[in-house]
Amino acid sequence: MKPIYLSIQQQETGENIRRLLKTNGYTVKDVQEVMGFENPQAVYKWLSGKSLPNLENLLILSKLLNISIENILVVDEDINLLWRITMQGILNRINDVLVLQNGIRNYRIR
Repeated sequence: MKPIYLSIQQQETGENIRRLLKTNGYTVKDVQEVMGFENPQAVYKWLSGKSLPNLENLLILSKLLNISIENILVVDEDINLLWRITMQGILNRINDVLVLQNGIRNYRIR
């Protein structure tokens, strides 16, 4: 099995957190209060992509937003991996249709 290399994209993750908060009607002040922060600087750093929430804060964000941590983070490999899985599924379905329609055995799209 080949290793999977992933990298969290800070800037895009910050933009995603901003979008998720806005969609759910939360403000920076709301997050600050939920996290128990004395000031909002940490939240602003997340939103700007200058830093990422630690694991504990990611868990709190996921509970606040009612989503998984994976849906908060933007990982560089996510899009490519999803695309490859989707394309392979499409090719498999096309292959099945061709086999059924044409009665061709062992026909494979490559």
